[in-house]
Amino acid sequence: MSRSLLRYLLALGALIGWMQTRGTLPLSDTCQPLADTSRVVVGNIIFQGNQITKDRIVLRELVFHQGDTLTLKVLGEKMKQSRQNLLNRSIFNFVEMDTIFKPGTGLCVVDVRISMLERWYIWPMPILELADRNLNSWWETKDFRKINAGFFLTYDNFRGRLEKLKLLLRAGYDQNYYLEYEIPYLNRAQNFGIGLQLGHSRSREIAYLTEQNKQRFFRSEEGYARTEWYARVKMILRRNIHNTHEFSIGYEDTKFSDSALTLNPNFLDDVSGRFHAVHLNYFFKHDFRDSKPYPLSGHYADIELHQYGLGLTADDRSISTAKFTFDIYRPISRRWFWAANLTAKTANRGFQPYFLQRGLGYGNDFVRSFEVFVVDGQSFALAKSNLKFALVTPRKTKLPLIKSEKFSKLHYAAYLNLLLDAGYVNQRNPEPLNNMQNTWLVGTGLGLDVVTYYDIVWRFECTVNRYQKPGFFVHFVAPI
Repeated sequence: MSRSLLRYLLALGALIGWMQTRGTLPLSDTCQPLADTSRVVVGNIIFQGNQITKDRIVLRELVFHQGDTLTLKVLGEKMKQSRQNLLNRSIFNFVEMDTIFKPGTGLCVVDVRISMLERWYIWPMPILELADRNLNSWWETKDFRKINAGFFLTYDNFRGRLEKLKLLLRAGYDQNYYLEYEIPYLNRAQNFGIGLQLGHSRSREIAYLTEQNKQRFFRSEEGYARTEWYARVKMILRRNIHNTHEFSIGYEDTKFSDSALTLNPNFLDDVSGRFHAVHLNYFFKHDFRDSKPYPLSGHYADIELHQYGLGLTADDRSISTAKFTFDIYRPISRRWFWAANLTAKTANRGFQPYFLQRGLGYGNDFVRSFEVFVVDGQSFALAKSNLKFALVTPRKTKLPLIKSEKFSKLHYAAYLNLLLDAGYVNQRNPEPLNNMQNTWLVGTGLGLDVVTYYDIVWRFECTVNRYQKPGFFVHFVAPI
């Protein structure tokens, strides 16, 4: 291919992308001769490629409907939003929409054709994983005893109705066996669903104390350091595209080794080493992101309220926590983007066992550059920010020698990041040996993010923290 032809194709692709961001219909659209302000009627909605997914599941994500009267500009904007809604359900690798002009008397009638490439939904996966908070914390010790092995079956979009079926059989360092089933739509309006989970887990080793801002572990040579049974039922309410409510009630019965209580009297306030409680949880999610796996535009917010125990009897604990998250994503230009996150968590002032204290360093709640540390406390505040440059703008390609389009057709992109994070953990009873409690933690650095299909994200970051300690870290989810 000549350079001039290559430049032409790139320019054409950029022009089409620009016009889509302006809310117009594709250049090949037969309604294109009409002005953006021309009113049209949405005719038939034609589905292609959803061999498993039911039509009603696709219709649920559309923000336009058959018979709507709209201007061409508004229809283009609604098509763009609907396409993104479908991609964010994580059941399609690709979704494309175009229009078919149907001449006739009166208003122009436009059919909308939706072409979808479904994902592979059944994943019977052997498990061989590290049983640590993250790869970076495991790398410090390189303890190969902390290995999990087993079998994990995930069936997404079960029966083509967005149902999820999960079966986990995991042995090794952290043993866990559970069955989970979720059906998001039980009623005709497709706004109410339920989820069920039943499981059993146990481990020979548990973290019993935090010292020098790192977890110390106790390993039981006879029996298990922790044994747990748990069950949960969840109710899901999603009345519109962007807002979801989840309410769950569950029960857990956990038995800890007596040695953990001896090593740390604050590990649990029950000399029997048993923690059993009813869990009540409410979770609200407000999601306006352009892409769940790696957002570049939009905003997101959630609130989670959790209650351990009801406090009805003397031995029935009552521990309340509340957590809030807000993310914002803004494109600055075609290649430059900005993102920020604010997360805050608090708990009631009663006694909180050590194993329930989750400050910074757990899950995705950490100041980047402090990945190998944990900072325990009853409450925390965390702020993250990213300035991104699209080193490789989103592209599509097809892998040779792979026949199935579910795997051969992929998209990819790469972004350079300048990051700056800050966090603070409040510990009411600080330990002298943990100097990161009740002080501001700040980290900065540079990173490279690689994004591709099946929600895959690879992050490589070189950072430095407020103590001038440099680090190199690897992660597998979006930074914000």
